[in-house]
Amino acid sequence: MTPQEIARKGLDALAAVAVEAEADLDRHRKEEAILATVAKVGLHDQALWQGFAALAWSRSDFAAIKEGVWKCIMDAVAVHPDTVRARLPDGPAVPDAVLTGILDGSKAVDVTVAREYIGTLAAQDKKRRALLAGHDFLRAVEAGDVDAAAGGLLKTVCDLAASKGLVKTYPTEDEDALGFLDALDARRADGRAWLGLDCGFRHLNEVLNGLTEGVFILAGAPSTGKTTLAKQVADHVARVERVPVLFFSFEQSKEELRIKSLARLASVDSRAIWKGRTDEDTWAKVKEAETAYRAGPGRCLTIIEAGRKDNVETIRTAALMAKHKAGGDKKVLLVLDYLQILPTPEGVRAEGIKDRVDWNLSELRRLARDLKSPVLVISSENREAYKGNKTPTMAALKESGGIEYSADVVLCLWRDNKETVRMEQERVRRPDHPKDDPKAIRVEVHVLKNRNGELAKVKLDFTPAWASFGNEGQADPLEWSAALGE
Repeated sequence: MTPQEIARKGLDALAAVAVEAEADLDRHRKEEAILATVAKVGLHDQALWQGFAALAWSRSDFAAIKEGVWKCIMDAVAVHPDTVRARLPDGPAVPDAVLTGILDGSKAVDVTVAREYIGTLAAQDKKRRALLAGHDFLRAVEAGDVDAAAGGLLKTVCDLAASKGLVKTYPTEDEDALGFLDALDARRADGRAWLGLDCGFRHLNEVLNGLTEGVFILAGAPSTGKTTLAKQVADHVARVERVPVLFFSFEQSKEELRIKSLARLASVDSRAIWKGRTDEDTWAKVKEAETAYRAGPGRCLTIIEAGRKDNVETIRTAALMAKHKAGGDKKVLLVLDYLQILPTPEGVRAEGIKDRVDWNLSELRRLARDLKSPVLVISSENREAYKGNKTPTMAALKESGGIEYSADVVLCLWRDNKETVRMEQERVRRPDHPKDDPKAIRVEVHVLKNRNGELAKVKLDFTPAWASFGNEGQADPLEWSAALGE
């Protein structure tokens, strides 16, 4: 090699080093901007949250700051240097100047820009990994070990395809079933009466085995108490099971839902609470109910007044964050009110309401599977179904094709008008009948589909004024039927 060639090679190497150093500086600036933006705005954006969690940080101090910021957000505390430093992992020291420089907000950018930075850096990481794999392959070929080179390249390609979801490897049953019996034994020994979450109604728990993993559709004609029952179930699960419960309400406000709970707990007419027309004695009951509500379900229950941007993807983000904060082994109960107005994300082609419902149901099933948790979804009925108070069938559900095949459980509320009249006549004839007690309605819960159990009718008593479902109707025998819903 001539002196000129040696000099040229040296200059090329120096240039490559300079370019790499400049690229590192650019990456550092982007990573600082991402950290500063998340510290400022939190993790409400799904793409930002997923990218922030998965990004390979180029510096150990940046990786440590990421962990500290993440823990602050999960612990619901303000993100500033003191709170982050208290949550830094053990490892390399993080200089105060670096920590303060990121958290003072000066390097924060718009969320859209932060997402673009994450995408750019993730693409760079993929390219770097591909180049390294190519270099390893060429070195092995030059060394004469062609078989090893081909095997290594194939493994790299398969790993990359699996990471992108293009292919999936499956373990044998010998591998996958290892420890399965231990899990069954733990289930047998934990003393729970039902596998799933306790919904608060004994016969429903018996039929459904509690609220297990899957999509539960709760349907019914207007005024049968769908939202009231869902809120009562949500309150009970939050109070008794102490797991995160997220109630996404696309129609009713937080105020309306809270009043339902206060009316039930205080045995006070919800309309009187809403209008502000309660005397002092009644108001004292409401105040006691509010204390019980906050100390009971309120500690684990979150109500979200959902809108057009709250699709399955944003619901997934909120649920994953709640599950992570509570501990990854805990279940989560999601309640959605209601299915027919749940939007789809931008870019999803849904020509009409049926396409939208089908797409959302498919995604909700995946969400329930990923969370290993129940998703309770309220659904409308079509008008023809409840004309003349017909007993419900699967055909009563709007867009019933998708619901019938995608849901794990379908529950339909039906008002038994004849039984309601009989109950009211008996009530007013009782000598100890309190004059102010409101009227109750007999409501039957028709289990029209139960993927892992039998079909049945569960009788409940609904008191609309108190927004309360009671177990009185369960004094009657539980009605099982293999033909229900056909």
